Amino acid sequence: MSGPVLGAVGPCRTVGAVPHDGDMSAVQWGTVSTWVASVGTVAAVSLALWQTRGDRKERLRRELRQQAVRISAWFVEMHKDPHGDDSHGEAWLPPELRGRAADVELLNNSADPVTDVLIFLSRVSYQVQRWWDQEPEYRVMIGVLPPGRWTISVPESGGAIVDVKLGGSPAMSRVMVIISFTDNAGNHWARGARGELRQLPTPAIEYWKVQREDIDWQVPTRLD
Repeated sequence: MSGPVLGAVGPCRTVGAVPHDGDMSAVQWGTVSTWVASVGTVAAVSLALWQTRGDRKERLRRELRQQAVRISAWFVEMHKDPHGDDSHGEAWLPPELRGRAADVELLNNSADPVTDVLIFLSRVSYQVQRWWDQEPEYRVMIGVLPPGRWTISVPESGGAIVDVKLGGSPAMSRVMVIISFTDNAGNHWARGARGELRQLPTPAIEYWKVQREDIDWQVPTRLD
């Protein structure tokens, strides 16, 4: 049986191939240019999103650290501790370093107090750069450090004074002060003598495994 093939709505027609001479037509070139433009748009949007994400991460990092970067501490000098005991655990020290206390100044340049402040002195060693792994041997703790400039005294800390050689220069005494604290958002931080700021995973007394019964709690004296 011959004749036209009927579809659902009428006769089906045979679609022939569109002849071309092997060259791209204007319509086809237009399609390619549109495709290229689309790829460029997607790339530009992706780059913008990546930059926005990077900017957001940096903004969040700055916001996270905005109080912590305003907390610092530094060694001032040693003085004779009237309550110190020259013989208590310091027999190994030279006589001039026994019964000495270290004066340390603290600065909270933020608008809010920080809490659980642990200050300790560590011997500077250019062979051991990782101060965050040092044992907090000479230490005191402050419950709350309000905004302002303060001072405290770290007793029996003559052992923190050591002579170190700096690049072939004559030996000189150095003391490294490390201050650890919890900011007003509940984040835990530690800052080394060279200004390095590190976020701690736990409060300072837990991070450095300090026993609460061994803590020398002090109230700082205001300087400003």
